[in-house]
Amino acid sequence: MRFNNTARILALLLFAPALPGYGQVKVTPVADVTVLGGKYYLDSDAAAFNARVDAFFSPVLKFGENSELVPVYSGDYSGTQDIQELAGGGVLTRQRQTHTVSAKYVYTDEFDKYKPRVSYSKALIKETNDEKWGKGLFDYDTLSAGFEASQERPHGTFTESYDFYKVAYGNYSTLLSQSQTVIDTTTFNELSANAGKNTLDNVNHRLAFTYAWFPAAGDMKAGYDVTYRRYGEQSIIGKPAAGQPYFQSGKRSDLVQNWTYGVSRAFKPLYLGLGARVGWLSSNQNSYDSSRTKFIEDYYSYVDLGLSPSMTVILKNGAQFGYSLDWRRLYYLGRLKQDSSGNYGSSKVNQTVWLSSLSARYPVFSHFYARAAYNYQVSSSNMRYEANYRYNYRASTYLAGIEWEF
Repeated sequence: MRFNNTARILALLLFAPALPGYGQVKVTPVADVTVLGGKYYLDSDAAAFNARVDAFFSPVLKFGENSELVPVYSGDYSGTQDIQELAGGGVLTRQRQTHTVSAKYVYTDEFDKYKPRVSYSKALIKETNDEKWGKGLFDYDTLSAGFEASQERPHGTFTESYDFYKVAYGNYSTLLSQSQTVIDTTTFNELSANAGKNTLDNVNHRLAFTYAWFPAAGDMKAGYDVTYRRYGEQSIIGKPAAGQPYFQSGKRSDLVQNWTYGVSRAFKPLYLGLGARVGWLSSNQNSYDSSRTKFIEDYYSYVDLGLSPSMTVILKNGAQFGYSLDWRRLYYLGRLKQDSSGNYGSSKVNQTVWLSSLSARYPVFSHFYARAAYNYQVSSSNMRYEANYRYNYRASTYLAGIEWEF
């Protein structure tokens, strides 16, 4: 069976399950809940013992041999401190939680698959312990819809996808609009105080292409994705005239591109993997530091390189032991480095992040596993001014607990 146009495909995928006589529905529930406790250390300063919870639930609905609906709830809570990349830099968060509901319909036509999908996600982030849930400056909602198609062939599998998603920061403009002075040197705070209301809200269009093939040496996958992101209320900062910046009529837009490659090989019970990535964010936004009357062109653009080797041992009794290393190097194309007092230099900011992880999972009884994990992260940069974002730090996390898998 072949389809001649997109509308016909979407109509069949969305409404076929509701047609009379479509077939008996088979429900297969899938669930996974992990509860861990642990401590977080930032630059040798220990935080209190806190919990981390991850949950996943999905009652897979199968309508026949070639169609199924996959609704999913996933959520996580982290009570340990962490450095998160938010609003253009590393922000220290105390607690955070995310809740996502999604649905994906899968229609199989011989060796081809079509997958329309929708999702909604809410992220709550606390920067201080006394901050109330739902009042965080960087809380955000994400609404998305997309479509994926894949074609399995003898030499490999092609996958193409398109996603539209909108990100809204409900509290960001409200908190900043109460400030009478500019308290931050970043473009976000400048614009929020002077030229826009919901300056972090953005709309995205993402296209992705992957090709997976399976030679004797191992499984391989190459991919490319591109995202066009537009900030509808964030005006572009123009070069100051007579010492005062001005805001152009155009709005900020970013183009994010990633080239990825991965290879994995099994030497049972040992499994090895290696991933590589090259990323490039191109932005038309500039920055103006009013406290030092410094205009910085092309403030947010950067080139991003990454390597991620991994090793996992999976035993017959279900026990797993893993180690992974993630290396990331960012080269900002316009952002100037500063000393600890905030004075600007002539060279551009660069940042290197190393993240090493150890994990273990051991079965204790039916569907229950003991879990333990250790993460150690080091971030170093030639940027020394950290009143706004963290560039240089050492962080480690110890976690242990129980996992239920069904």
